[in-house]
Parts: sequence; C-alpha cells; structure tokens
Amino acid sequence: MPDEGLARHEEYRIELPKERPQYPALPWKCANATMINVYFEVRKRPLLERLPPEFCRSSPAYCRLTIIENPDSPGGAFRDAILGLGSRLNMMPAVFVAASITDNPKALAAGIAERSFPSTLGKIEFEAGVSSARALISDSRGPLLEVTLPQLQTIEPSRLAYDHADGILTTPDGGTQLMVVGPDIEITRAAICKNGRIDYPAERADSPWQILDCRNVVSAQVVQGTREFKAGHQPR
Repeated sequence: MPDEGLARHEEYRIELPKERPQYPALPWKCANATMINVYFEVRKRPLLERLPPEFCRSSPAYCRLTIIENPDSPGGAFRDAILGLGSRLNMMPAVFVAASITDNPKALAAGIAERSFPSTLGKIEFEAGVSSARALISDSRGPLLEVTLPQLQTIEPSRLAYDHADGILTTPDGGTQLMVVGPDIEITRAAICKNGRIDYPAERADSPWQILDCRNVVSAQVVQGTREFKAGHQPR
C-alpha cells in the first residue's frame, strides 16, 4: 500500500494580512524567464509529516526545488523559489509545495492569495550562463541553501516536462482548501547537469528548507522560456 501524507490542512493555515500590496490580476506573462530545477532524494518520514493525506509519497522519497528569475512581469521583476514534495494526487504525479520564497511584495501577495503557496519574503541570488548556474536562497534570518550546477549540457527542450504544483489555500473565513497550479513555463532552451549539488551554508534545523535536506541529487536542469505566473484552481 502507498504511504499517505500525515499533515493536516490546518498546519498550512496562515494568518492573512489585513492589508496587502495591490497587484495586477493573474496570470502574469513573464518573458525571458530562467529556471533552475533540481530533484533530490530526502528521508521518508520528514516528507510524510509535511504531506497532506490526499497525497501519497513516491518511492524513493524526493523533493523538487525550483528557483526562477523573472526579469519582466506585470508585477515587476522578481525571483521566487519553491520547495515541493514529490508525490501522487489521484494516482498522478504531483508536487506539494511545503515552502516558498520571493523577493517581490506583489508576487508574495499574489502567491498567498491566489496560488496557495506558503510564501515569505526573502533574498534570492541567481546566476545562470551557458556553462554553469548557481542560486542562493535566504530568508530574513540568513542563508538557507545554495544550489550549484557546475557543468551544463544543452538538450532538446521537448525532453523535459514538469508536474503541477499544489498547496493549501487559506480562505478569508479561516478555512482551508486544496488548490492546484498547473505547469507554468513554456520551455524554449534547456540544459542538464549531471554533477549538481545542494549545500547548506548555515545550520537552520527549524526550517523546512533544511529539515527536508538533500540526500542525493537525482537530476538538475536549467531552462529558459516564457512563464505564466497563474492562479490556482481546485482539483478537477
């Protein structure tokens, strides 16, 4: 029998801000977006403890780390990152977002209100060239994790496809609701890395970004294309 998630929806309920920055209506078209995407193995128990019961874990247990630089959008330039739990929803591949960070207050407000991701404001350093890529994710307390892809190899974009990302939306009345955000980037260029790594510059044992620590990098890619930063919807 598959292992079902152990987390209650209430664990992802957040206190909605009384006021939030006004932001352009979603979806946002983000031209020339660049994404670092890394799949890595994690321990089973920490993943199950953060996965809602609608989901079952995959085997082996893994997470998906996505970091995106959006140089242009209706809400302004921004960078965002998600830490997703590899899983299955209704027997289909999915990712449940356990944590996310952005450096743009408008993207933060839109992410909480419409994408259901548990976002916080932070800092994301991002570099991606022809031969290598790197990103450093930090919150208000300091660095969380660093991704390094030292050697990139160009591949055909059609070789890559990504699953939808899901989260628990907090409604204005304090309730919770499972939401699905479909794949949101149309890939025009792609590269893979066979020796990528994730490092943890400072110990942060209370953070999901480190509790779900990397045991082994399975695959890593850098892709470029047009991103559609869109709202979530209830599972169909």
